[in-house]
Amino acid sequence: MKRNTRREAILVAAVAALALGATACGCLWEREEHAPGRFCAQSNTSVVEHCVDAGEGPGSAWSEAEEDGELPIQMWAVEPSGAMLDDLAANAAALRAWFDQIDRAVAYVRDEEKNAESLRATLHGRLLGLLLKSRQRQEAILEEEPVRAADNFRQAMTDKASAEEEPLVAALAADKQAMAVVQAIFEQARSDAAPLQSRYAGVAARFAAYRATEAAETAAYAALSERASRSDLDGLDGAEEAVLAAAREASRAPNELASAVMTLSAELQALAVWFEEAIAPHKEVLATRGAVVPDMASGALRSLSAMLGYAQRRVARSDATATALIGGIALRRQALGVLEGDEGAREAMARSRIERASEVFREGARARVAALSAALPMSEKLGLPLLAERCGALLTLVQMRPLCEAAGASWREAGCAALRGRLDAAEAELRTGLPRKIAAGLAALREKGMAAAALDAVQARLDAGDVKGAAIAYDAAVRGAEGT
Repeated sequence: MKRNTRREAILVAAVAALALGATACGCLWEREEHAPGRFCAQSNTSVVEHCVDAGEGPGSAWSEAEEDGELPIQMWAVEPSGAMLDDLAANAAALRAWFDQIDRAVAYVRDEEKNAESLRATLHGRLLGLLLKSRQRQEAILEEEPVRAADNFRQAMTDKASAEEEPLVAALAADKQAMAVVQAIFEQARSDAAPLQSRYAGVAARFAAYRATEAAETAAYAALSERASRSDLDGLDGAEEAVLAAAREASRAPNELASAVMTLSAELQALAVWFEEAIAPHKEVLATRGAVVPDMASGALRSLSAMLGYAQRRVARSDATATALIGGIALRRQALGVLEGDEGAREAMARSRIERASEVFREGARARVAALSAALPMSEKLGLPLLAERCGALLTLVQMRPLCEAAGASWREAGCAALRGRLDAAEAELRTGLPRKIAAGLAALREKGMAAAALDAVQARLDAGDVKGAAIAYDAAVRGAEGT
């Protein structure tokens, strides 16, 4: 009976050795070198074993090994006694303590770090050396036991191995399958991106060639301006046609480039969206391997956006230059026509222009006076006045005072006559009336519980004398309070 109890204890110790996870025999330590209760870890690329007291937990040993080398990392628990395996099996308390440490080490790798490669290294690392040493000791003891005892030992060992191996095999298989899917996604993305990369290179080359023509385009417009300034009436038609032709040619290349850029940008964005959606379910797998999800298109899209912006700005400058030249040619044509006419015709043309300018100024003045006479616009929900537009009209009117101070035969006199009666009132409203309305509106908003920060900003502008800025900020606060 005593021999059977001893044999069962030894078998339990051997099963514990299988869960430990040691590597080759030569890596086992001499028992007397270590104090009871320690966790150890060693990285794949290091020969240094990092051990800590059990009280620090397996995570401390893992961290030291991780700083020392690269994954995978194997872990094990040093047996809490320097005795031989059969002596350890006879001490139930020490054996249970060792079992607990083994379980903590394996559970830490499996549940905390969740690294399948490290779990495999833990289960197949130092476990092999310890198991071989244990089996050698068992064979010597079991020679005196019935054959059934050896069979029981092998069965127990097999059962324990199966229990530990099945989750590992499943984890590794799932990990391998997930990485195969990720690899397929990467391959598909590379395949789809290859023609787009080629087209991007072509667009970049076209853009570089177009940008190199900017100086020549500017020089061409300067030459056309010089030609028009020296042309007579008969030559102005040809100069005008040359300007229009230059403008059309200046727009042709960038318009074609813009079309290619926008088409390529749309396709790149579609590829980026597809890749993001395809790789999203696998980001956790990539993270466990330290892999970074590549950025498929943002750099190219920013570059294409810059190309498009440059082309659009340059076309706008070209169109503005051409428009100015056409306008200048028209004025020169009129001037040359006047010079070729008699003095009476020139005087009549001058009077006509002055009368037209006077009429335009008078109508504008009347419109400003009418706008100031209208009621202030009110907000829809709170019924508070909106003051920014009124403030702008008042400032414009006050700024026109110097134009209307001199009475007499100025072509602006008809309009100034309508404005003079409102100038003083406009200045008074800007100084006192409008600030009072803003202050009253702020008080109403505070009563309704609007956030103080926005209202304080309006008050700060008002205190600084910036009535226009205060009016704009006040209108924004009113609309914000109404949610519009």
